[in-house]
Amino acid sequence: MRCPVPTRVLMTSDIAPRVRFTDEELIGIKDRNPVDAVAGQWVALRSRRRDAYVGPCPMCSGDPRSKTAMRFECDADKWVCAVCQDGGDVIKLMQKREGIGFAMAVERLGGVREEVITPAIAKRRGALDYRRDALPAADPIAFPAGYVDEALRVAYVAGWRESMRKDGYANAARERERKRLYDAFWTRGVWFQSTPVERYLAARGLVLPDNARIKYIADMPMFADGRERDPLLVHRGPAMLAALIDAAGTFRGLHITWLDPHGYKGKAAIINPGTGEVLPSKKMRGTKLGTYIDLGGVGNPERMIAGEGIETVGAVYTALVRARRDVSRTAFRASGDLGNLAGRALNTIAHPTLKSAAGRAQRVPGPDPDLNSIAMPMSDSVKTLVLLGDGDSDPFLTRNATERARRRHFREGREVRVRFAPDGKDFDDLIKNHSATAEDQPREEETTMTTNTPPYDDIASLIESSDSDLADAPAPRAWGGPHGE
Repeated sequence: MRCPVPTRVLMTSDIAPRVRFTDEELIGIKDRNPVDAVAGQWVALRSRRRDAYVGPCPMCSGDPRSKTAMRFECDADKWVCAVCQDGGDVIKLMQKREGIGFAMAVERLGGVREEVITPAIAKRRGALDYRRDALPAADPIAFPAGYVDEALRVAYVAGWRESMRKDGYANAARERERKRLYDAFWTRGVWFQSTPVERYLAARGLVLPDNARIKYIADMPMFADGRERDPLLVHRGPAMLAALIDAAGTFRGLHITWLDPHGYKGKAAIINPGTGEVLPSKKMRGTKLGTYIDLGGVGNPERMIAGEGIETVGAVYTALVRARRDVSRTAFRASGDLGNLAGRALNTIAHPTLKSAAGRAQRVPGPDPDLNSIAMPMSDSVKTLVLLGDGDSDPFLTRNATERARRRHFREGREVRVRFAPDGKDFDDLIKNHSATAEDQPREEETTMTTNTPPYDDIASLIESSDSDLADAPAPRAWGGPHGE
């Protein structure tokens, strides 16, 4: 027996009528509009594994046809973006991409139809209700209205149980991956001093604190398809390992950079042998969200300097110690990516220059943080937080992200500063482009600089100056101003 879906309820308010859709109507919308098919209208997606895709983000990527972008992942039912730090179903994707409300997104996706509750829909509804339940039992304790037919109830329970199995498997898989990364790779690695990692950093003119949680491993594998069993091996070689640590100090995963002293910026060139695709030389495995990379410094710091990448934060540390500035009360952290640095945004806003194929302004995450979302943790002891922004990323996207991080971490008694490298550069560029060879670099204990010395004092002054000091400062020097403008 098939049951018709109950009629939608129109809820009125003082502002405007509001439509409430039934779960079955929304399930029908999602079935007719797979996420990968809808996202694929805006960006070029690449197959990652069976029925899963990666590529540029329809909201925040500057190049929708990029063949190397990995920030956006999706399948038929859901999507997630590492930079937007957001995800959801196809309706949310349409809302975020087009900057429209829920009802308008439903209409853009073809609108609702009068759905008949079939066992397939009942099964989807069971899975949905399991995920909604804060403390789900092994079986549902009640059925939705209209589910009187035995076949619908059986399908509903099957969906509930399938969602429970997937949830349990995902949690177990995360823990297996965490242990695998720790036991097979992190414990086998050696601390970075006197290894190719130190030489990689030195070639870029960088030093790190001795207590940075960075290691070297000689034979790190890279897998391309994300499968837990029999994954596709595309590369194996020397790599820099950085532990991803959560707020409790627990190891959660690894940030990995594959090295090649003859490669661009000292990184390995990796090509998928099956597709010919050029793969990024960096990858994070395990749990990234809500973690940080400990780049050294003191415990319970009064000042924290944090940025997206290891090299960016390392460049600022290098400038401070070369310029003889006091770092005795400072800690240094990297978030791994911009999304983890800033967390999820409450809403999206129109990009001033990027346009969709239809000529509409592209939507990107805004400056207001969703404080219920997770991001890189911050020590309670921090009184001054300096957030680093790179000038070689999309400036509008990056400035919104750093402002989101500033608002997230601001509180009474804490000053939060945002500091950008000059446009078109990152702080690492400022060190690398002015440095002599690694052998010619002055050591920390030396007091004289070479004639080709990087702008250590300029960077250090930028980091240490308050916002009010910068507002009163003279016009920016040629190397880049207080805000990289």
